[in-house]
Amino acid sequence: MTIEWGRAVQENKKEILDAWMERSLHLFSGKMAAVSPVAEALCQALGMVLDHCEKNSEPLTDALVQLSRILAVQDMPPSRTMSLFFELKNIILELSLKGRPKQSLKQFELDALQSRLEELTLHAFDSYMMQREKICQLKLDENKRMLFMQLRRAEA
Repeated sequence: MTIEWGRAVQENKKEILDAWMERSLHLFSGKMAAVSPVAEALCQALGMVLDHCEKNSEPLTDALVQLSRILAVQDMPPSRTMSLFFELKNIILELSLKGRPKQSLKQFELDALQSRLEELTLHAFDSYMMQREKICQLKLDENKRMLFMQLRRAEA
């Protein structure tokens, strides 16, 4: 990684991922166990985002799609789901401030981080909305099938 904030993310990936996962689980209504299949898939997607967050790549896109699939089926507003990325910024900033002065990020690096996380949030939102559109289309198709079957029964 060539960007200082990217290096800081990779050096502290385990700590960042643990904190991000903990905060992500609080988004879900009810308590979700950290060992549930959904939580494991969420953790894997968040880890992939951290691995590839510095630049756009196919693995990053795949991670955002995987993450958006998990979030799109949840009963929460889009603003709440996208708050995951704001939490990531807060975690990285907290880590930077908590670290030694030598490791803390300079203002231009924080600005670059902010810009990149905004890009990631927008990409994630696009993917999230595509997943929500697919869900709506599936529901519409199912309603059409049900209506067709009811009409067939009524005619018989």
